Amino acid sequence: MARGAFIAIVEDEADLADSYAEYLTALGYRVAIAPTGAAFDALVAEQGTPHLLVLDMNLPGEHGGGILSRIVPNKDYPILVASAIDGAMERVVALEVGADDYIVKPFELRELSARISGLLTRYGHAQRRLIRLETVLVDLTSQKLLRDGQGIESLGPGEIALIRAFTDHPAQVLDRETLLSLAPGEDDEVFDRAIDNRVSRLRRKLATDTIRTARGHGYVYEPFTPRGRGTA
Repeated sequence: MARGAFIAIVEDEADLADSYAEYLTALGYRVAIAPTGAAFDALVAEQGTPHLLVLDMNLPGEHGGGILSRIVPNKDYPILVASAIDGAMERVVALEVGADDYIVKPFELRELSARISGLLTRYGHAQRRLIRLETVLVDLTSQKLLRDGQGIESLGPGEIALIRAFTDHPAQVLDRETLLSLAPGEDDEVFDRAIDNRVSRLRRKLATDTIRTARGHGYVYEPFTPRGRGTA
């Protein structure tokens, strides 16, 4: 189960909404999709208030601007408008009404995650999760490697998804098919052997022996225990 913030996406283009959801879920967020304002109201009633809303403007039925206007007075979460309308006036109006940020379609999914991360941090909803390896910490929230509390290198979303797959299933052997389902690869990584290359690259980058090969079965993550802190 995802441990991150709850993100609601109001977007009527199903393929687009699904691409957002798949990407953000791989980063550890809990994501729900609504194609209309009415569906968003039902979503909130059923699943609770989101930590962040990604809102399209050109929606069937109630326009995104109308949704924005009626929820802003009582909201305590950030709203990121994701719109194909690239105009200064539209951007200004959305921000004046109460949107916290505005991103123009099409955009890179990595930019979407960066904007979301910044807004969640601003509102105090970011849930920092640190994983200790032999010589570094991995901050799954900021997607960075840390040494002495300082970020030394950024990690890509695919790498973060793979780390989450292992750390959410400690001491469990995960086969290639399972890893691909938990941490989908990029477009050029559609066959199962690609996971071997990804794991190999990740182990080198993290300089870790905690991710072991279970020959003939897959891989297993054995959490790092600092010397002298284990039990006898």
